Amino acid sequence: MKTIGMIGGVSTEATLIYYKTINALVRARLGGYHSAEMRIHSVNFNDYNGAHETRDWPFIRAGFDAAAKGLEGAGADFLVLACNTLHTVADAIEGATALPFLHIVDACGARLLADGRKQPGLLGTAFTMAQPYFVDRLAEKTGLTPILPDAETQAELSRIIFEDLTHGIVRGEAKRYYEDAIQTLKDQGCDSIILGCTELGMLVTEENSPLPPYDTALIHCEAIVDEALSA
Repeated sequence: MKTIGMIGGVSTEATLIYYKTINALVRARLGGYHSAEMRIHSVNFNDYNGAHETRDWPFIRAGFDAAAKGLEGAGADFLVLACNTLHTVADAIEGATALPFLHIVDACGARLLADGRKQPGLLGTAFTMAQPYFVDRLAEKTGLTPILPDAETQAELSRIIFEDLTHGIVRGEAKRYYEDAIQTLKDQGCDSIILGCTELGMLVTEENSPLPPYDTALIHCEAIVDEALSA
């Protein structure tokens, strides 16, 4: 089994989802008491969220560079980032070491293509929906260009993520807001919905989504386990 090197803490809720999901998948595939060989560098979310709000990319890049190097030194065989939004500076991780880096957008794109999806919608933080790191990379890798909610909806979706989900809070009204946003994208012609934030599975599931959901965190975890258990 390869050793996973994971940068986490942004947010702690997302890291918990990754840790539990990865280990559950390893146990399901190998049986018994198997769990993943993993090294985790968990950063202080307060510092990184603040740096993201002020667009202090040098701080985030320096932190990710140091984390990647530390994980390499601790014996990791490949690297992952347990956060969607901060994949915007994934190149800081990719450039820090010679270790392979598993990008969350690549994993999601491969699943969409495998399922024959033609027109996904995208939900996430306002930054994820507005910036090119997700939309452009998805288009480059798959030819798919997701439809986004309007600006007012994006702002409220993002507020729910930061004020509720990163603190582990799930409210009924938040679920309903997301369901309505997904229905609007369905009405606009979407055949699937990308949950482009690692905490969104806390709100949106196959049971309550008007469109088939593609939970990037869970898809990423499956790709991570595939790599960990590969020859």
